[in-house]
Amino acid sequence: MQQKGLDAYRQQAGNQRDVLVKQHLSLVKKIVLHLASSLGSNISRDDLLQAGMMGLLDAASRYDPGRKVPFEQFAKTRIRGAVIDELRQWDWRSRTDREHGQKIRKAIQALNTKLGRAPAESEIAEELGVSLERYHRMLQSSNSDNLLSLDGLMQGEADSKIIEVNQDDSIEVVAMGGERSRALANALKELPEREQHLMNLYYVHELNMKEIGEALDLTEARICQLHRQAVLRLRSLLEEWNRE
Repeated sequence: MQQKGLDAYRQQAGNQRDVLVKQHLSLVKKIVLHLASSLGSNISRDDLLQAGMMGLLDAASRYDPGRKVPFEQFAKTRIRGAVIDELRQWDWRSRTDREHGQKIRKAIQALNTKLGRAPAESEIAEELGVSLERYHRMLQSSNSDNLLSLDGLMQGEADSKIIEVNQDDSIEVVAMGGERSRALANALKELPEREQHLMNLYYVHELNMKEIGEALDLTEARICQLHRQAVLRLRSLLEEWNRE
């Protein structure tokens, strides 16, 4: 009798898992496309989708309705984590890509100290000794520094809440738990207004780069540049915070 009861429980749990997976297949695609939109074309989205599916299966197996957390909310964390873990195992970045990101971060850090504010793009280009067009190309190729975006910046503080939307649809930077999350919250406040708005659309409203471009009347490529620049600004500010 005990074995039959155990078998029945396993069957019920398996059925529940299968239903949850079937109902949330589109969530995997949405999360993968959202993350991939800022990474360029040098990645296999099929591999990311497979990793996301593994995250969904893991979420469905571990989900406990008794904790009163909506499954979609629970699954999002597992799916994003699985996709990001997959990305961390890749290394398509060239040496030049890495150098571009490092040079831009150092230029931003120097200008932050010198100007006491977030530098304009033209000022960053001047600090690097390149034209604005060349700087934009450097940003375009520096996706290695943009790989994990805020997810990477907040590694180890998964329960921290960083940004939310006010009633007037403006971005509000908040932090709950962790010194690093508070430092990131302060860094987000120092971004230029347009970049704060972009981060709001990407991380809060979960729009992809193409959708953000349509909302801001800019090309998708330009939005990717601005997003990478914002992440590099944040990295430079966090590096300063780490030194302090």
